[in-house]
Amino acid sequence: MHTISTLANGLTIVTAELPHTHSATVSIYVGAGSRYETDEEAGLSHFLEHMLFKGASRRKTAREISEAIETFGGTHNAATDREVTVYYAKVPHTATFEALDILCDMVRDPVMDGRELEKERHVILEELAGIEDSPEEIAGILVDETLWPQQPLGRNIGGTPASVRAISRDAVTRYFAGQHVPSNMVVSVAGNIESGAVVEAVDRWLGDMPGREPGSWYPAVGRNGQPRIAVRDKHTEQAHLCISYPTVSLSHPDRFAVDLLSALLGEGMSSRLFLELREERALVYDIHTYPSEYRDAGALTVYAGCEPEDARLTTEIALTEIEKALNTLTEAELEKAKHMALGRIQLRMEDTRAVAGWQGSQQLLLGRVLTVEEVAEQLNSITLDDLRRVGNEYLAPSRAVIAAVGPFDGGAAFDGLI
Repeated sequence: MHTISTLANGLTIVTAELPHTHSATVSIYVGAGSRYETDEEAGLSHFLEHMLFKGASRRKTAREISEAIETFGGTHNAATDREVTVYYAKVPHTATFEALDILCDMVRDPVMDGRELEKERHVILEELAGIEDSPEEIAGILVDETLWPQQPLGRNIGGTPASVRAISRDAVTRYFAGQHVPSNMVVSVAGNIESGAVVEAVDRWLGDMPGREPGSWYPAVGRNGQPRIAVRDKHTEQAHLCISYPTVSLSHPDRFAVDLLSALLGEGMSSRLFLELREERALVYDIHTYPSEYRDAGALTVYAGCEPEDARLTTEIALTEIEKALNTLTEAELEKAKHMALGRIQLRMEDTRAVAGWQGSQQLLLGRVLTVEEVAEQLNSITLDDLRRVGNEYLAPSRAVIAAVGPFDGGAAFDGLI
């Protein structure tokens, strides 16, 4: 399904030829994110992501970049996470090389104009302010801070208003030069393309980039007795709750078992938590789970929104249902979870952006790309005993942390739950 090529300077190119499609997605993955930042630099990766859209050597302004993509009917964007920043454009396949030209120029030779940087600082501060109006997002950030306290892995990816105000142009350009190096980048292209032509084009635009060692990321450290319950008192109509368990890394052999547990517990309207807390008890409108997997750590998180007066009961039932599920899971549920996981992957593979993301992120973080067939083999090999073992090892109540956002006066509402 995919072809991997490496240029002389260490830059990796992953291509997937999908001749049945009418589109192509160009994605450039960079090893840059909040795990690469000190506390003083918090938000630096996200700031840099914004700046790369403000102009580059061949298109000097943000308008020129956006017009060049949109003229073809395409879309473009970027995202910063803890370990990866990705820049992408999805275009008609006839505009593949225009998109490659634009993105390669952005990641190699951005303008970094000081006046544009100050404008973007205000934009990012508005983005952070928007999070304050989203209690669900706050709960997600708070639970990460509680699970991984006082370290980059648990910090808000966008930083804080104070750290964003303090970021200088020199810091942005220095960080750009340190992380945007060939060995720390993957160009991933999927769609109605010809792989050899893509590799030739990338070599033309990025092949002479000088090779350097990128900056390193900060590993996860233990909680060291920090509090396991965090509450943010905020005037909201709903309480927003997160329960999170530390699990396994992206490369751990139990990773796929954790993913199946998440599917069984809280992904979809037939999951255990949804059926119990919404359908049976009508305590919530939204309850779901999601796994997070990084180079050296991971988590499985439950989110629920409920009436503030039901917050303790909702949390208690969720904890009880998770513990009960570990001892009562059935073969039928396991098979359902496998079909769900594989079906979602198969549906994603019809979208060129999803395929480019699948192969680009794996290549950057794992140094290889698992095919759909290899993932299917991994999932199908998991037994009910495996699921129970992994669940009891990682989802024990003694390992959980709780974060809550709502009209609470301290954390007394959750005392004694974990």
